[in-house]
Amino acid sequence: MRLQVGELRLLAAERGITEMETREDRLMLTRNNDYITLGGKFRRLTKQDAKGRLNEIKKLMLAL
Repeated sequence: MRLQVGELRLLAAERGITEMETREDRLMLTRNNDYITLGGKFRRLTKQDAKGRLNEIKKLMLAL
């Protein structure tokens, strides 16, 4: 699991994302002191387990 978190940090850095945060089922990413939203809304995470959420976050970041 630590490896996956490290991989997410590298992906975030490559994409200029300075902060990653989850609140309940919302993924909040910050770049240039602004939140990254889709249609004015934060992306929702559908997976409930930690590994599933990490994989979901990775897919979302790869799409940026």
